Amino acid sequence: MTEEEKGPETKFSRREFIKCSALLGGTLLAGQLGWATDLVRRAEAGLLSPEEEYELAKAENILHTVCLQCNTGCGIKVKLFRKNGQAVAAKIDGNPYNPFVLFPHLPFKTSPAEAVEIDAAICPKGQSGLQTAYDPYRITKVLKRAGKRGENKWQSISFDQAIDEIVNGGNLFKDIPGEESRKVEGLKDICTLRDPDLFQRMAFDIKDISKKKTPEEKKAAVEDFKKKYAGELHYLIDPDHPDFGPRNNQLLYMWGRKKAGRSEFSARFFGGTMGTTNRHGHTTVCQGSLYFSGKAMSEQYTEGTFKDGQKFYWQADCEGAEFILFVGANLLDANYGPPNRTPRLISKKFAVVDPRFSKLASKAWKYLPVNPGEDGALAMGMLQWIIKHKRYNESYLIF
Repeated sequence: MTEEEKGPETKFSRREFIKCSALLGGTLLAGQLGWATDLVRRAEAGLLSPEEEYELAKAENILHTVCLQCNTGCGIKVKLFRKNGQAVAAKIDGNPYNPFVLFPHLPFKTSPAEAVEIDAAICPKGQSGLQTAYDPYRITKVLKRAGKRGENKWQSISFDQAIDEIVNGGNLFKDIPGEESRKVEGLKDICTLRDPDLFQRMAFDIKDISKKKTPEEKKAAVEDFKKKYAGELHYLIDPDHPDFGPRNNQLLYMWGRKKAGRSEFSARFFGGTMGTTNRHGHTTVCQGSLYFSGKAMSEQYTEGTFKDGQKFYWQADCEGAEFILFVGANLLDANYGPPNRTPRLISKKFAVVDPRFSKLASKAWKYLPVNPGEDGALAMGMLQWIIKHKRYNESYLIF
């Protein structure tokens, strides 16, 4: 082969190769390295044509939002491909402005044009948000019952129609056999008590009724209540049972789990605006051990027993710790967010107590394979050793 047939010699450094791989998604072939090198150099010089520019590195193609794949609520950036007026989410990464996913996080004064080049950490569950977004069974429209209860028949309706029917009610199921003449009350029919002063006065008197000791006293108090509010009894669910409250309480709001910000908003809307006390969430199973162990640790010894634990969220200061003993916890396999906490913690000195040799145990300074169910015995043994050898901070315990 002649020199002319070989073509120009290309010197390709490891750094340039990594940059090319990031730019082109790791799909380069050996014969394209020369072209890729040239592409990277022109990109650094800002000489790429519109067709060559990397769409996901443009600030206008980044949507900053919050991940709800778990209750941590990490900040994320969703990278969008746009074409013909439509956008498709292509990748989810951590939002570099958010301290949950980048430590230290970017200053908030950093422009989006600069921040677009920095991807923060996000866990696999967060990245699987794409699967959630494009799940073929994801409900993206309002569904209205189109058959008898339990028949699993539905029809899609617009949001405007849904709002109108929810607010105004009416004969919403007139096409369903047996419900032709059934009138459904809307929010305007339920949330009738809107005078905050009257609301407060009635609530105070209802509370006073609940303090009565005997059935006779309560019955007399109810009669006095009915006389006092004779012109407003139509606001109540049942005037003979004022403790049921106003008809507003027939609005029930239920949710899964939400944290600060979202919870205050819903309380203000459903409680303060709609006037219902029936707001209930079933929460989630994650962090249950943390909450109830914190409650147990904060119990006080009163009247011969430990009780009245009030502190549900009692976490160790892992960030400031010099040594950590993980018992049953696994940072690498099943830990709670934020995702950038794990790499920072495994850089510290720590030991692991676990019947199973976990991934975290493989990184530990010491691993103790305790038998299942013997964690308590281990803890008691450690306490005995600490007390016997006086390896406790006496001044801290005193004060």
